[in-house]
Amino acid sequence: MIEQRSLERNFIPQHVAGAIHLLREKKEQAERAHRDNNRFLAVASHDLRQPIHALGLYVAELRRKISGEEEQQLVGQVERSVDAIAQLINSLLDIAKLDAGAVKPNKQSCDISGILDRVHANFQVLAETRHIRLVMHPLRGSVASDPLMLERILMNLVSNALKYTPPHGTVMVACRRRGADMAIEVRDNGIGIDQESQSGIFCEYVQLNAPEMDAQKGLGLGLSIVDRLAKLLGHKITLRSAPGVGSTFALRVSMARTNRQSMQKDKLAGKKLLVVDNDKQAREGMAMLLASWGCEVSVARSSTSVRALLKNGACWDLLLCNSGLYGTVSKLARQPCILIGSDANSGSFADMTGHHFLDRPVKPAKLRCLVQFLLENQPTGM
Repeated sequence: MIEQRSLERNFIPQHVAGAIHLLREKKEQAERAHRDNNRFLAVASHDLRQPIHALGLYVAELRRKISGEEEQQLVGQVERSVDAIAQLINSLLDIAKLDAGAVKPNKQSCDISGILDRVHANFQVLAETRHIRLVMHPLRGSVASDPLMLERILMNLVSNALKYTPPHGTVMVACRRRGADMAIEVRDNGIGIDQESQSGIFCEYVQLNAPEMDAQKGLGLGLSIVDRLAKLLGHKITLRSAPGVGSTFALRVSMARTNRQSMQKDKLAGKKLLVVDNDKQAREGMAMLLASWGCEVSVARSSTSVRALLKNGACWDLLLCNSGLYGTVSKLARQPCILIGSDANSGSFADMTGHHFLDRPVKPAKLRCLVQFLLENQPTGM
């Protein structure tokens, strides 16, 4: 760098060298701002996600335990508020991580029927509340993709379709074979998008037919995340739409070479899981949720607690661990592991250790999917 600047002084006119120096300073300032922004997001996400994660687990368990219609409606309102906060935080952080190249896909054979079942379960109540018919037409077969990323794409597309479909409308997810690919289409008969606006819908902070941001429709980040994830996975996404007719987003995904169907039988009952977290609310909330699925759950707050459990002869099929504690716990418990964290570096750390990583706050449906996948496809604990 010193030699380069010396050459600039000797051979480049002074006014050009001054412009180059100014550009270099601007570039360095932008890089510092980017690093500072990432640091701020990491710290803020950790402080915000921890209580939201615990709250979401408690709300899910509360909904399971109460039966009264009025109480269920109240829990639903709380759940929607928690979800709104969690989605906003997750969306902002997802975009930051995708742009920084911190997210790496884990492609495998994915049962599309199981993914669509979870998407339907996630949005069925919302669709009924808005008097919208939500229809799924899966196709027997598996696709080659990252199951969590693919599910996130479809979740975002269905969520977007529901936002812009009027009451008594229909949102449909349909799968079609296209040679060696599967086209997964999310169709709606909502407000539609004019040709001029279609080129910008995958940009951040864009809302359809909204001169001002509508808080009830989020911040317009969902389709931006869809676009980034599709490019990362190598899946082509296209749009057909017309005002007053509706929209169809089509995702083109390669069929998996092997067509191994997932067993429908619930394999969680009786499985032994260990939850390690130094946050009491998160630890107890997670244990309560896993126990409701039929798992036998042990909890620990530190490596010392894990050591004590091992001395008493405990063993587990799967470990769910706060990513900040894994370094010490991994020396004691060597089972397959799900790392749970809220800082920007945890995902990269999970990649290095070969484990799966979930951001806080964890969605119960996503967690169950991953737990079941690991128990079915990895060796059990010692």
